Amino acid sequence: MRGRVLILIGAVILLAVVGVVVFMSGDNDGDGDTDLTLTPGTGGEEPVGPGETTSPRVANLVEIVVAIQDLPRGMLIPEGGVGIQLWPQESLPEGYFLGDQLPDVIGRIARTDIYRGTPVLTRHVVDNLYDIASEGSDAAALMNALPDDRSWVALSIPLDPSGIGQVAYGLQDGDFVDVILSFLFVDVDPTFQTRMPNNVSLITRLETGELSIGAPRQGRPEASTLSPEGVLLGPSESSQRPRLVTQRTVTNAWVLHVGYFPPGGNIVGATPTYADVATLPPPPGEQTQEQAAATVPPSVTPYLPLIITLAVTPQDALVLTWAVDAQIPITLALRQAGDDRVTNTESVTLDYIIRTYNAEPPNALEFALEPPITSVRRFDIGTLYDFLGDIVVPE
Repeated sequence: MRGRVLILIGAVILLAVVGVVVFMSGDNDGDGDTDLTLTPGTGGEEPVGPGETTSPRVANLVEIVVAIQDLPRGMLIPEGGVGIQLWPQESLPEGYFLGDQLPDVIGRIARTDIYRGTPVLTRHVVDNLYDIASEGSDAAALMNALPDDRSWVALSIPLDPSGIGQVAYGLQDGDFVDVILSFLFVDVDPTFQTRMPNNVSLITRLETGELSIGAPRQGRPEASTLSPEGVLLGPSESSQRPRLVTQRTVTNAWVLHVGYFPPGGNIVGATPTYADVATLPPPPGEQTQEQAAATVPPSVTPYLPLIITLAVTPQDALVLTWAVDAQIPITLALRQAGDDRVTNTESVTLDYIIRTYNAEPPNALEFALEPPITSVRRFDIGTLYDFLGDIVVPE
């Protein structure tokens, strides 16, 4: 009895498997979901994807050339690197290659990174990387490889010669950076738009009836028991102390190029120009002093880029232009590779430092250090300027 039950269970399972196989084989004629086909660039009979290369039942599909492997910029496109795929006609990108143009793509050079499964466009490939000036700049072509979720424009900004604001000259083409701006705020008169406090002149009436305007003094009048007319309270310093605020502004800016562009703008696959190496000098005693001086190897020019070109959104381009015009210090923070997250940040002020790190001001004591501490340690990063634009001479 037990054996019969096992035989019946086995028969039921076998029938279920046969039914599934028959059902799946009956859907091979294209009645199910539409399959887009990817054919290798060799033109072989075996398709890479499911289904046939062409299907008369699929409407509004066009055979175009796509990448079937990642094609980094500057790569000579191999025969097996591109193929043919059916693509919806209503979503065809501008400048695509038709399937019968596959031989025209093979052997050309990828001008930008072309990722697997994406259509190969006419602006993505060139015949010679050194003959692309007529097709536009390399900078404009490289921005085509950026994410399409936003529009990109290129903008150049100056760099801090000290290297502090540019990660110690560590930024390279292709990096992503965040832009940090530092602002100095002061109080101003809303009408004059000049720094507070205002100058105050006392007006008195002479015995002759004429009004007399006293000499202008900086301060504000306040009532006081010292004088029935009050007193003029003036500042102890010649200028108002600005208040520093630091905040991250532009995020995920793409480093298009560090330094000045070479003549012609060819930065893709360009060969760096190295300093000439002097020939070895002859043995001692066989050269004059002038010849010995002429054979000294030239000193290498230090790598000090003073400008950088970033790819940003049009609105962020306005922010950077305003910061440059306003002479706001710009700091570039290098982002880790592959990180496109945007986290909220809080502006950092003296109040933020006190609240966050409990940096309370010290108590006033009856004794102090000698000599007095009037400043904290600073690195010599070149010429420094104070708030008024005057050069600060280090002591």
